[in-house]
Amino acid sequence: MAKSSKSRPTSKTRRPAPLEGNTVWRGRSRVRKAGPSLQEATFWEGLPWLAQHAICLGFLLIVAAGFFGSTLFGGKTLAGTDTVQWRATAEALIDYEAQTGKPALWAPNVFGGMPAYLIRYPTSVPGADSLLTWLRGLGLWPFAHFYALLVGTYLLSVFLTRSKLAGVIAAVGFGLSTYLPIILTAGHNTKFVALAYAPWLLLGFAGLVRRPAETSKMMSALLMLLFAIAASVNLRAGHIQITYYVVVLAAVWWVAEGIAAARSKTLPTFLASTGLLAVGSAIALAMVAHPYLSQWEYKAFTTRASGPGGGLAWEAAMAWSQGLGELLTLLVPNAYGGGGQFYWGPKVFTVGPHYVGPVVLLLALVGAVGVARRSVAAFATATVLFVLFALGQNLPIVNRPAFELLPLFNAFRVPETWLSIVALLLALLAGWGAYYVGRREATHEAEGRKRRVVIGAFVVLLVVVGGLWATGGGPLAFERPDEPQQIMAAAAQQTGLSPGDPQVRQMAGQYLDGVRAERADLLSADAGRSLLFLLLAGALVGLVLWRRAPAWAMLAGLALLTTIDLWGVGRRYYNDDTGSMRTRAAVEASIPETDADRFIAQQVDAAGGFGHFRVMPANPLSNAVSSYRAESVGGYNAARMTLIQDYFDRLLPDSTTGYNRNALRLLSVRYLVAGGAVPGFTPVYQDPQTGQVVLEDSTALPRAFFVDSVAVEVDAAAVRDRLRRDDFDPSRTALVSAPLEGGFTAAQLTGPPPDSLGATVTLERFSPNEIVYKVRTDRPRLLVASELYYPAGWSATVGADPVPIVQTDALLRGIPVPAGEHLVSMDFRPESHRRGLFISWIATLLTYIGAIALGGMLWFRRGRS
Repeated sequence: MAKSSKSRPTSKTRRPAPLEGNTVWRGRSRVRKAGPSLQEATFWEGLPWLAQHAICLGFLLIVAAGFFGSTLFGGKTLAGTDTVQWRATAEALIDYEAQTGKPALWAPNVFGGMPAYLIRYPTSVPGADSLLTWLRGLGLWPFAHFYALLVGTYLLSVFLTRSKLAGVIAAVGFGLSTYLPIILTAGHNTKFVALAYAPWLLLGFAGLVRRPAETSKMMSALLMLLFAIAASVNLRAGHIQITYYVVVLAAVWWVAEGIAAARSKTLPTFLASTGLLAVGSAIALAMVAHPYLSQWEYKAFTTRASGPGGGLAWEAAMAWSQGLGELLTLLVPNAYGGGGQFYWGPKVFTVGPHYVGPVVLLLALVGAVGVARRSVAAFATATVLFVLFALGQNLPIVNRPAFELLPLFNAFRVPETWLSIVALLLALLAGWGAYYVGRREATHEAEGRKRRVVIGAFVVLLVVVGGLWATGGGPLAFERPDEPQQIMAAAAQQTGLSPGDPQVRQMAGQYLDGVRAERADLLSADAGRSLLFLLLAGALVGLVLWRRAPAWAMLAGLALLTTIDLWGVGRRYYNDDTGSMRTRAAVEASIPETDADRFIAQQVDAAGGFGHFRVMPANPLSNAVSSYRAESVGGYNAARMTLIQDYFDRLLPDSTTGYNRNALRLLSVRYLVAGGAVPGFTPVYQDPQTGQVVLEDSTALPRAFFVDSVAVEVDAAAVRDRLRRDDFDPSRTALVSAPLEGGFTAAQLTGPPPDSLGATVTLERFSPNEIVYKVRTDRPRLLVASELYYPAGWSATVGADPVPIVQTDALLRGIPVPAGEHLVSMDFRPESHRRGLFISWIATLLTYIGAIALGGMLWFRRGRS
């Protein structure tokens, strides 16, 4: 036995617990506050380790299959709002790929045209996640990814605690936390997939950063490659915001490991592991060069780079910040009305809470306070930090510096999303807490400490939940910020009276009294529910602490209790009655087209397909349905181009008519969908269901045309001012943002207007990746194409000669054309796409071949030894 160093007294008896000061024990980072434990011979411990894993993983399989039984066995499919919007937006891309077998890199049907990178950009490079993608295609969505999430969380918890039943508690604690079924019904599929892979990324990180000093070089290299694979799989999910949050968590954990290494004098091993992490990260980034090279290139042209320092503006980034009091929903789901009309928190709206439940919170508190492990310290620190980040604009003293200083912090919206990782952290801490409660300590002092920790955590939660239940919400207001004023304004509009009228005030007061009462009832009912689960969990823990039941039975009971608790709340948002749960059919059938949409689709077909005109839909910044069968100026995408956002903010609005006529003409808007008449437009159809009117502009500019004169105007504000003027004719004059190249000047392209045959433009081919015009001109002219200007990939040729594309009329493309007849071609072939594919293929092949070879050699050596 290793020699013990002097230890400090651990109780009032002034006698140290055995081995508490043992240097080897301390170096292995055991649970020092609890002291050593005694192994008990029970039913569970008597089972083979493989049988224990099989039982735990079998239980998780039953949970996954049961929760998603409707989609797995019931012939249902998920078609959330975002999924439906995505399907409408991706229609043009899917059709092109079906016809040609090539990926569509440009989406012509949304926001006047934009890169397809954040709509539909499938990778042709296979990876470890390809199996789940294949299973998803077989109809096992979201069951397969959910089970992967459960297994990943289970393995991570078992790796840390060595307790399989604690791993089950951690797995269901994270997997059934309410946010996950909510985002599934909303259609946030990439976010769900990224969260499903998050535990696997942390597992790869843990295996590498906690690598023992005696680990062989081959094993170290294998761990590095496995980490690279896990990181690449998480990135391939396509939701970089979640990956960023996991990386921040890993960074906090890395700091904790570094501090522990410095104290234990194992810094060389830690630094070597850090080097392997850096190399593994570089390999992972190379593996996902496709799609991220193109997406990173695109970011500079989007609203995500419009704020200070190339990120979002503060107001945009901080939208949907979690309220401080709203954190109660972690413990009582309906504390703030749940979601929908009864929600009264500070966010604009929400579907439901971030609920993890009293069982998980009790065990997490016990783990955070009672277990002295560096991973526990890291998880507890990250939990507090991420909760502060989730508060967003409600805690500017923390989030303003982070917004200004932390890399990429200002690139993401919806601060409450940090709570999705908080749910994972609390689940992992709950796994530690379950392990701590279930182990039997070697001394009475250590058992006494454990009881005090458990009782303290239980009392804290009991006071919070019991207080809410007993007082009916106590000091909570049960009304949204400015809600009385909003209700009075609505009542005044309904009655035709002024907001200050006593009758209006009375109506608003009666309505608010009723709503407050319903919200209070919701809180009271759920507080009682949480109180019941807390008492049951406390009873199970007490049975073990006072040795009235075996630890394995208590852990199994807590796992079942956690499942029942979270299952019940999750089913409020994920069930057969939700609007996103439909009979198994193509999501395409769920797209809510109106008769007006179908009328416009008929006009598109009559014109010969895409490439002839665009439509301005109602609610253009949140309407992707119009992009389903027509080219739309509007759409639905959180990362739209800055050019189109400026168009809606500064060029299109008109205080008199609503829309600036020149702005509509620039984007070749022939049809406008509105609630009534618009000057300059002729009503051609009225939807009998919605009452919406389709209006036509018979003078709409074609999608490509020659102008008579060209003027150079480098000031963007001056360009907008001229374009908005009634006396400016965009069909005659073009404003370019820079002097022309390729031997052309503005003066050479300016002259008298042509006769009827002097300048003609005919569309020859139109597809997402290529546009071809047949043109004739009597002199050198500028061809203005009503396509959004995007220099990172679009190129033009006149005949066989390359020509420049110049930014024209603020947002369009201008192509100088010499006299004569020519074919003018525009091709979208971004170099970042080709380069990304090449790098990804090479890095992926080398990584997987290397991992398989190293694993095979280590297995062979192990068998020989």
